[in-house]
Amino acid sequence: MKLIDLIVNILSNSDTPLQQSEIFEAAQIHSEYFRCIELQRVQVPISAIARTLSKYSVGSNPIIGIYSEKRDKVSFKRFYLRSKTYEGVHSLSELDLHPYLVKFAFARFNIYCKTINALKSTNTKSKIGKWTNPDIVGINPVILNLNKLFQNEIQKLGLFSTKVIEFFSFELKIRLDKSNITEAYFQAVSNSTWANYGYLVVEDYENDKIFLENLSRLNNAYGIGLIKLNLSNPIKSEIIISARFNETADINFMNFLSTSNSDFHSLMNSAIELINDKKINNENFDLIN
Repeated sequence: MKLIDLIVNILSNSDTPLQQSEIFEAAQIHSEYFRCIELQRVQVPISAIARTLSKYSVGSNPIIGIYSEKRDKVSFKRFYLRSKTYEGVHSLSELDLHPYLVKFAFARFNIYCKTINALKSTNTKSKIGKWTNPDIVGINPVILNLNKLFQNEIQKLGLFSTKVIEFFSFELKIRLDKSNITEAYFQAVSNSTWANYGYLVVEDYENDKIFLENLSRLNNAYGIGLIKLNLSNPIKSEIIISARFNETADINFMNFLSTSNSDFHSLMNSAIELINDKKINNENFDLIN
């Protein structure tokens, strides 16, 4: 029996979501435990269960959900089958993270954010289209920090000057660990090449020395930062690794995005309107709760 099948069997027979340790305990007394090669060939079987839970709780069609009604350590990380109904269980999705990031980004960076719906893209069926649309785009209206005299002067520099506006690109994931770091990181790279700053934003990540060292090496090579959201208090979210500043936004890629995605096109219109009017129209951006 494959490990994922064993886990699915355990979760299907449980009336409530289970913690990782509870799944391991159930596996140890399961009739298929000693016939599961993935558990028998590792020195620490619970680590194999952890990797499998992570692998099958992410992606476009995850099998396993994460129960996250409360943020305390006792109730955090309970797993369940998405195909099964549980009373009072709310599955945490990437879309659920958006308002928390929007609030933090405004408090930390003075960023006004807009969600980019990939389904509005004209190239959603292509692999290129899958890895070109950021989840959220933010703009920092630097021009508004100046008095009217200098606002009029730097306006002449145009939309793509960092003295006028800084562009941020955010890719959101529920969890970042060894099982999904390659795909998640390079999706963020692909989706953020046009921006001044690119970030991966997660609710949870594998917090050990080797994993963080790998993230730092990737950051040195590609410049993507990492933000860990605090869902209890979004303003206290942490920048684990700062994004590298790109002085020039890529006008050609931004042109491609604005042509293929109506949300991105709308954001560019909002940025131009902001420069011309020297004020923010909050209706053009995601609500800051």
